[in-house]
Amino acid sequence: MPIGQDARLIAYSKLIDALPDLLDSRGRQALCDWLAPRQVLHDGQEDPGAVIVEGLETELAIAEIFRQLAERLDCPPADADRG
Repeated sequence: MPIGQDARLIAYSKLIDALPDLLDSRGRQALCDWLAPRQVLHDGQEDPGAVIVEGLETELAIAEIFRQLAERLDCPPADADRG
């Protein structure tokens, strides 16, 4: 990976690590609201996980990273309002 890309990833990581301390409650809630629908890959299947679809590895990994970020920010679970 080129040095510029490494530096970008490191800078993004440091910014994300700092967000919980930088955001007020409204900013944190806005970010949690943005993250909520992105924590689960919506592929149109009625039963998630019933069929493994090849080619979705990157999208699944992105959804998992968004879930981890939401957890780090103490966001409510993405499905908490579906009860």
